[in-house]
Parts: sequence; structure tokens; C-alpha cells
Amino acid sequence: MPCTEILDEKFRFVKTLLLDAAKSGLVGWPEYKLPTSSKKQHPEHEKNTAHRGRRQKPASNMKKYTFEPTMEAGVLSLKSSKRKTRLMKLELKFLLFTFFTCHFLSAQNSLSGTVKDGKNKDIYFATIALYNQADSTVAGAGSSDENGFFEIKNIKDGTYYLEASMLGYVPFIQCDIIFPENNGQALKIKLEEDSKILATVEVTAKLPLLEQKADRLVVNVENNLTSINGSLLDVMKKVPGMLVVGDKLQMAGQQNVTILINGKTTKYMDVQALLKDMPGDNIKKVEVIHQPGAEFEAEGTGPIINIILKKNSLFGTNGSISQGVAKGENWKYRTSLFLSHYQGSMNVHGSLGYRDTPYFDEMHIVRNVQGDIYDQLSTDPGFSKSYRADIGLDWDVTDQHKIGFSSRFLDSRSDNLIVNKTRINYLDEEKTDEELVTENQFDDTWRLLTFNPYYTFEIDTNGHQFDFDFNFVKIKNDGLNILTPEELNGNGFYQRLRYSQPGDTKIYATKLDYTYPFSDDIKMQIGGKYSDASLDNDLGSFVENIDGEWVENVFQSNHFIFDETILAGYGKLTWQKNKWSGTMGLRYEKSNSTGFSVTLDTTLKRDISKLFPSFSLAREITKELGTTFAYSYRIDRPRYSSLNPFVYFLDPFTFEKGNPALRPAFTHSMKFNLTYEKQPFFNVEYKINNNAMVDVTEQDDITGITSLTTVNLESFKIWNISLFFPLDFIPKITGYGGFIANHGAYDSEYLNQKFDRKKWDYTAFLQANFTLPAKIETEVTGWYNSGGQEGIINAGWLYGVDIGLSKKLFNDRLKISFGIENILARYLEADIIYANMDLQLNDRWDGPVYNAQVSYKFGNQHMKKTKNRKGGAAEELRRAQKQ
Repeated sequence: MPCTEILDEKFRFVKTLLLDAAKSGLVGWPEYKLPTSSKKQHPEHEKNTAHRGRRQKPASNMKKYTFEPTMEAGVLSLKSSKRKTRLMKLELKFLLFTFFTCHFLSAQNSLSGTVKDGKNKDIYFATIALYNQADSTVAGAGSSDENGFFEIKNIKDGTYYLEASMLGYVPFIQCDIIFPENNGQALKIKLEEDSKILATVEVTAKLPLLEQKADRLVVNVENNLTSINGSLLDVMKKVPGMLVVGDKLQMAGQQNVTILINGKTTKYMDVQALLKDMPGDNIKKVEVIHQPGAEFEAEGTGPIINIILKKNSLFGTNGSISQGVAKGENWKYRTSLFLSHYQGSMNVHGSLGYRDTPYFDEMHIVRNVQGDIYDQLSTDPGFSKSYRADIGLDWDVTDQHKIGFSSRFLDSRSDNLIVNKTRINYLDEEKTDEELVTENQFDDTWRLLTFNPYYTFEIDTNGHQFDFDFNFVKIKNDGLNILTPEELNGNGFYQRLRYSQPGDTKIYATKLDYTYPFSDDIKMQIGGKYSDASLDNDLGSFVENIDGEWVENVFQSNHFIFDETILAGYGKLTWQKNKWSGTMGLRYEKSNSTGFSVTLDTTLKRDISKLFPSFSLAREITKELGTTFAYSYRIDRPRYSSLNPFVYFLDPFTFEKGNPALRPAFTHSMKFNLTYEKQPFFNVEYKINNNAMVDVTEQDDITGITSLTTVNLESFKIWNISLFFPLDFIPKITGYGGFIANHGAYDSEYLNQKFDRKKWDYTAFLQANFTLPAKIETEVTGWYNSGGQEGIINAGWLYGVDIGLSKKLFNDRLKISFGIENILARYLEADIIYANMDLQLNDRWDGPVYNAQVSYKFGNQHMKKTKNRKGGAAEELRRAQKQ
């Protein structure tokens, strides 16, 4: 019977399906060879879909495939014509369904109805097609709206059959619909889920984990086993050369890593809390940018790590919930909930999260002060809890105009009791050796609120676009700690100290970007940004007198107010010709900063106006080999807290202090890349950092007290050589390995003598993924670092090994994970031997840590075509980050 037959000769919409799959990151951008249908398309349909027939230019991070369709039992199968064994194979199987543009006929018959699923929920965007029952020609077509309603008008008299279809559901067919007898009839259509149909979409290939582009390295963590702990901190372990040492990030051979979220800065955020609280499942990819273009703020001297979050493309209501537990020195707990609702042109999404993650750190320092030995052991079993809430809305007002917003609230609280034991053995035998214990009770509350509305105007479909982005950030910090020294032996006298640290930060940032493509090969970008950051920090220092009363120490108290405005504009040109491509950019930044100490009645002003050029040049040597050279000039402004002239004691013999004279650092950076099949292979990088900002220690030989501060060193030059290799040549194993050699050379005057230390350090890393029986995904990660020169600190060698297992059940909705962090590890050993300082340091953190996590996806899991929005305002949140 005609109404029961699948029209296997009509393939034109398969092209659209493949395009959607490619844009969603499922497959590489394809070239098509589709057979021509024997039936002529409706002229209106040809007009509306003409752009789909044009051969699209492949994105640089996608592989090309050629597909030939075949029909087997009503299922369309497309296989790649590429037969190289080293390339991934791709097979997609789609249930063939049809969608036709309506013929506008003269009759006035109509047919309407609703489409629901097996749970009586409305189905949006279901395809409704009406056919002539005699010859299966199209009589009308449409799709269901957000309420599941559809209507087909202008139907001629005759006999028809109707087909309702939706990917993931069994098609519904009703025959013998006769007009005018059935004119105005309202149908109630119910579609049942079909697991077999869902199973026909097979993706046996995915984007490679690593992709080297002209200006950045892309780490595709989506659909790769990302971290058992499930946080952004764990995802960072997938970045080549990135070392997670004691919950802190270190890029091998690189310092001052800058983290962006969707192109937006984290400069003022508590980065440590952010790394631990952001769920890894929300992350699509990580971009490592060593030479950022003009569209990025010229802030920072090290690499930029841009975290690209997943964009919800599932229509209807869906979500996920996860629960995790871990055991190190203490038990750790975490839970999160994500919800989204995509209906019509509106996408609303939000999440809630809670973490109770105690940490542990033990530091042993031995100092030789003119023959006197200070032996200090600090134990920090910190307890930290955080609550977070995110909400966002994206509204496609029209096909060209899009507006939306995102907002985040984070409440992080810590309760630490740091116990420091100090023994002093004096060289002078007439002095009595001392022994004391200091308890540092530290309570801190840190709250963050952000609001980020945006507007996008897509002027045409060729990339002609205007973007507006506004950011508001408010941070409130309230800290209180009390130092209680107790002398066990000796004749010293040590008073109790109390510090209160309330602080408020507000940031406003506005960013405009305009993109104009002159042609497929030349694109221009221009834009501007204005930001205003104001910080108010009131450090109160108090000493307990003999009567047990707290008396303010005016020499250490300091009320500091800081305000900074930055005005920036940029232009960038991107071009491509034959096998050559490149970018040229120029950014101008003017910053005005004022720091005012209310307590000292002093003002520090600094104005900076600079041009920051950048460019990149790439050439395809062969189909496999490619080269890239890139250059950038950047500035690293001091953290606001570093400019505050405060004094803050950690124990009776150690304190931190600010440096109001700290100057910005400027860096010339250039890098050469050699790629193989778009994969990173060999890199050479050279940097010259003038006025390098370095954390140092200084010592008072009379009191034996050591201070920690940040100073400028005149010059720091870096050579960085890296080699990467994939593990795909090993059967049933994927992943990568690499080796990095880094040479750092300091040349400066410091503490009245020449500081010209030079040292090579080496990093090796390996990440292997494979599947055990019962489809248990396994990941093993290991790294080794020989230790290097970090300012005046000479660090020793380190290594770490992690392992993770995961298993998916119930159509991949349920995921169970287990892992061990630092199952093998060596902790930090370092020394400082410079000027009058002779110091040995050992630092041990939490490990091994055993993790387990269960996550479950619920709701509708069918994809709706959508476009990702690129981030707007960028770099306002690093310099005021909590230390």
C-alpha cells in the first residue's frame, strides 16, 4: 500500500542531518555525493534550501569525508570513502524520513492535530507530511510547534495518507483520509520511542583529543573520559604539559597561567574554588593559546587556557544529577543538579551544586639563619564547603537577533586550623633553645555574584555579525584569623594576634565586536572594550595585651581602596590563499589605576597606554604536514592585592607583605609549530619577559623572620621545546604522549647582588585510554617533571600517576566512575640558597585520593539544531583572585 512505503529515492534532507551532526561535533565536515532524486523538488523548496547545496568550506579542526548512501531495509547507511588505516572510520545510520514544502493549492480543506509521546508530553518539531494516496506525491507538510500542535491548510479534495515522524520515535502513518469528508478533522497522534531507531545513529569516530590550529591547541574533552573527580581541575589534566600540583595549575615551563571561561576572564574570582566547583561534564573543549590574537585582552605572560562550555542542544526538558564521594586524609562529598528546558525559540538552563571538600597540606621548612637553625613544620587540614547556583537564558528573537543572559552565584566557606611547630637551635650555646606551637585559626567566607547579558545580530549567514556583551561582577570577602603562639621551651615572649579582612570588589565591563567577511578568504574583526574595577579592602591588625584585650596595631592595619579603568580597541584581519593562511592584529589599551591607602594617607597612580601587535602565519606543506609561526606582545599587570602595602603574619616567624612599587611586566612571545594531520607534533617557543614579577622570600638575620612578597626582576628569557606523539598506533589504545624541555634564564639585580640563574627542566607525560571487557572505559595518566628555577626557588623533581574507570548503563544515561589520584607520586622538595638565605623546603599534599561518582541523565535526549554563542567580555577576573 503506498502509504506504508518509505520513499527511499528522496535523499535531499540527509544532507541537512549530516550538517547538523557535523556542527554538533559528532563528525568531521563532510563532502557529499548524494544521488539525485527522480522526482523534481518544489521550486520554493529548491530556493529555500539552495544554500545547503553549496559546498561548504571545511572548518580547520574538522576532517573531510566523502559519503556514499545505500539503502538497506529502510535504513540509510553512509560510509566514508577514506580508507587510510590511520584515519578514523565513520558510519552513521539514520532512519530515512521525509519533509516536504507545502504546495499552496486553491482548495480550502484543512487538517490539524497534536503530537505527543508515550508519556502524553508534547513533541516539538515533529515532521508532518500529507501524501496523495494514489501516487505518493506531496500534498502538504508542516511541523509541530512547542505545544505539539500542527495544521495543514489548502488541501484539494481527494484521498490522502499522513505520516508523522521524529528522530528517535516510531513513525506514525494514517491512511484513507478523504476530503472534503474529513475537512477540519483534528488528529491525536502518539509517537512511541524506538530504541532501535536511536541505535541506528552510530558514531565510531570522534574528534581527536588534540587538534593544533594556527593560534591555539584544542583539547576536545567532550566524549573523552574526563576525570573521575568530575571537576574542571581534573579536566586540566588532559592539557598537554599541564601539571596539577597540590590543586594548583602549573604549565610545564610556563608561569602565570590565565584561565578564561567561554572567553571571559576569571581575573577577580577565587580560581581555586572555581577549579574545584565547576563540573567537568559541562566542558566541551579546552583551548591552549600561547600567542593570543588582538581580540583577546593583552593581559598575562603565560598561556591562556580558554574553557569552552557545552551548549544545550536538547529540546524539551532534560537534565542530569550526580553524586560523588572521595577519601584522602578526610572524606569529601559533592553533588550537582543540571536542568534545561528548550521550547520554541527559548532555552532556559540552570544548575545547583554543593561541595564539602576538605584538603590537606603539610610543609616542612628548615632555615639556617647565621648558624641558628629554625625548624618549622606546618600542618593545614583545611575544611572547605561551597554552594553554587547558575541560571541562563538564550532567546532567538528572530533568525538574526539573539539575546540572553547568564548569572552565577558562588558561596565558598573555609574553616582552617593551621598548626605550626617551631624549634630554634641557637648557635650560641649560652642562648636557650626555643620550642613553640602556633595555632592559626582561619575562617573565611567568599561570595561571588555575576550577571552577563548579551546581544547578537547575525547580519547574514556568511559570518557578518555584531556582538554586544556586558559583565557585572560583585565579590564580597570576609576573613578572620587568630594566631595563638604557645611557648613550650625557652625565654621568648609571643603575643596573640588577630586579623580581620573584609573586602568588596565590583567590576563593570562592556565589550563590542564586529565581524565582516570580505569574502570566503578574508575576514575583518574590530571591537572595543571598557572596564571599571573598584576594590575596597580593610585589613585590621590587633594584638592581645596582658589584660586579654585586643588593641589595634596601627603599623600593620591598612584600609586600601583601588580603582582601575581600562579602555581598549582592536582590529584583526584573517586571510587564506591557496596553502597559506594568517592573521594580523593590533590592540590598543589605556589603563588608569589609583591605589589609596586610607590608613597611611598615600596615593599611588599609574597610567599605561600601549599598542600590542600580534600576527600568525601558517602554511600547508603536504596533506599531512603543516607549519605555523605566531607572535604576540603582552602585558602582565600586578594583582591588586600585591599593590596593597599590608603586613600579615602567618606565624611568629613568617609574614606576607604587599609591594606598592610593583611594576607591570611586558612580554615578547613567538612560537613555531609543526603539525601532522592537524595534530601537534613539534613546537619551539621563545619569550622575553621584562620586569618579570616573581614571588620571593626575604630574611631578617637579627629577628630570624622571613617575609614573602612579589618583586620585579629585570629580565627573564625562556626557550621551550616540545614534542608530541599520538598512541593510536597501538591497537585498541588512544591518547597521547609528549616531552617538553624548558630553559629559563634570569638576569637582574636583587638584594644588592647579581641574580643570573639559568637552568633546564624537563617534563614527560603520557595519557592512555582503552576499553576493558564489559565496555569499561579506562584512562591512565602519568607525568614527570625534573624541577626548575622558579625565581630564587630551586624546585626538585616530581611525578604523579592517576587511574580512572567508568561504565555507562541504561542507554548511556547512567554513568558510574571510579578513580585514584596520585596513586603514585613524589611531592615537592625545593631550596633557596641566595644572598643571606639558606632554606630547605618539603611540601606534601593530599594523596592518594580515592574517588567514586554516579551520574544520571534524564528527560528528553533528542537534539535540536542550535548555534553556539561565543563569549563576549573577556579578561576581568585574574588579578584580584584569592591567594
